Amino acid sequence: MSDDSSRALRLITPPAQEPATLAQAKLFLRIEHSADDDSIARALTAARQAAEQYLRFALLPQTWDYAIANPCGLQLPLPFGPAESVTSVTLTNEAAASTLMNAANYRLSVDGFHLHFSNPPSIEKLVVRYVAASAATAADVPAAIVQGILHHVAVMMENRDGVAAMPTQSAACYQPYRRVML
Repeated sequence: MSDDSSRALRLITPPAQEPATLAQAKLFLRIEHSADDDSIARALTAARQAAEQYLRFALLPQTWDYAIANPCGLQLPLPFGPAESVTSVTLTNEAAASTLMNAANYRLSVDGFHLHFSNPPSIEKLVVRYVAASAATAADVPAAIVQGILHHVAVMMENRDGVAAMPTQSAACYQPYRRVML
């Protein structure tokens, strides 16, 4: 979610799977029982979210709504991506009437981090619903990123009573893939 009240990013549908499986995590942690399965599953999700925040892109397909008040210009930067598809663009006027923008009036940038309009929308509010992902399936996520997630899960499971910052091992695994912003 953005700090600016005129912009909001909201997760609609999380990824259907995590890049690292429960079985992979249990093997990495050397856990043979199932008593901690729920905790490990939550740690896998939290570690993936932390990885995505650090990397500055989505790993697996997930649906987001990005709402912006008074959009202007021919290009709209998407705060989280890369977008692989745009589901809809909803325009809301001052009278709170909503309409869907014709898909012929916009397109995604090649990198999936911008939406380009053929004409700048003159509207009170715009909501873009899109699917963001850099990999189609967990098997497509680079092994180094999965390894970083497993390192983070290990730290989380070791420090259950407090906050577990991202370990340096995870950051080192992610660094070659991190999206650089100038």
